Amino acid sequence: MLGVTADELDQLRLELLASLRSAYEQRQTAIKRLEEICSLPPNQVGERLAFVEEYLSQLSGNRGETFEVVSFAVLREYFRTFGFSLQRFSTIHANDGGMDFFAADAIYQVTTNESIEKLRRDLRKSPGTKRVLVRPTVTEEILELGEDKVLETIELKDLLSHFITWLLGRDRRSKQSHHLQRVLLIALEEFRREDKAETADRPVEYISG
Repeated sequence: MLGVTADELDQLRLELLASLRSAYEQRQTAIKRLEEICSLPPNQVGERLAFVEEYLSQLSGNRGETFEVVSFAVLREYFRTFGFSLQRFSTIHANDGGMDFFAADAIYQVTTNESIEKLRRDLRKSPGTKRVLVRPTVTEEILELGEDKVLETIELKDLLSHFITWLLGRDRRSKQSHHLQRVLLIALEEFRREDKAETADRPVEYISG
């Protein structure tokens, strides 16, 4: 912090508080909307699908948290239907060593930061562990860099065109939102857990607004 003035530090503090408030407010909006959509009649599949697609593809605001939470909800429900388990124990701000989701024999590393340097940092974490990358997009450079370290890469278009489409097909056949409702309930639980974790660490000034 050498060479930084007191005024600059104060401005940085104000910007940090504003960012925390913005993320908190966006999460509250997501929780409220999820609660409303989860209470809809079971046959309203389209409304549930629209929410999942909107929040999974959200490219502004609290993007990292939203992408991680909703992608986890989709993948967890998808794998559950085949008898497999996917877990998420940490929160978006936790120092989890790059292990965002856990499966039986692999970790899932999730990020919306598409820089190659971020990928290199992630690949250095948990050496020797099988891993899956979950990202908005996957480039040839990413595939080449992770060629001998990554089991699979999942990008946004895979979540939308494969995983969600499969769950949606099951719901449409039954004319009931069994799978999409579970996706929404998982996301709601995770957003509430994020909120609880952040509240515990929230600065006094942030709490008071």
